[in-house]
Amino acid sequence: MRLFFIISFLFLFSVSQASPLDAESDNLFFKANRLYFNGDFEAAVTTYKSILKDYKPELFFNSKSCGELFYNIGNCYFRLEKNGEAVLNYERALLFIPRDADLKYNIKYLQDIIEDDIVEKENIISDIFGVKFFSRTELALLFCLVNFLLFLFLSLRFFLKKEWTFYFVNIFFIFWIVSGLFFGVMLKETVFDHRAVILEKEVDILAGPDQRDTLLFKVHEGTMVHHERDESGFSLIRLSDGKRGWLISSAIKSIMPANN
Repeated sequence: MRLFFIISFLFLFSVSQASPLDAESDNLFFKANRLYFNGDFEAAVTTYKSILKDYKPELFFNSKSCGELFYNIGNCYFRLEKNGEAVLNYERALLFIPRDADLKYNIKYLQDIIEDDIVEKENIISDIFGVKFFSRTELALLFCLVNFLLFLFLSLRFFLKKEWTFYFVNIFFIFWIVSGLFFGVMLKETVFDHRAVILEKEVDILAGPDQRDTLLFKVHEGTMVHHERDESGFSLIRLSDGKRGWLISSAIKSIMPANN
């Protein structure tokens, strides 16, 4: 019982750390929107990013507004013809608003115009457990709520030996297992999310972490790669088709954690 209480407390503490946009941020958001509609996309990006200065990617309970901000930043970069940055921010937005139809359309459109025809393999486990359908915040809130209700009915059962409390404890214990599986898969996908996006127009992929090493192939802006490790200013990356090689670290940026 103590374990359930500790888990619920930690989740509720995390919720308290995440707040939606305040009045100042609202003003900046409207200012950035005006800049965007006036065609000043560089200034709009700077303003949107200033709102995200306190964004903490390690928290599961970030506001949905973070997704809207990343989406708008992606739109700005798309207008600036920086497809790598656009893909990066759209993918970050997808963590918060995974069911947004416009966002999905924009990602699909960019995938169609990116020079490298490399499609990410579908993760069957993630699809089964709804990780791509629900946001991290939604799954974490669900797990938090189930923990709270289970702890509540365990407490009632401890003081009130009624048959209905027995049934409720068993029902919410089943919900706890199911929601725990959903949350566990999401946590795994988050912790081990090593995806990164190519930001430069064209990048040489080398056989080793040295500019003089053999050129294996080239990748282009907007391509999704998996970042494995860094060495001497170079990064070892892997493509979804299994190809691997080294590139200059500054040519990529990771989706998680989202460094503005």
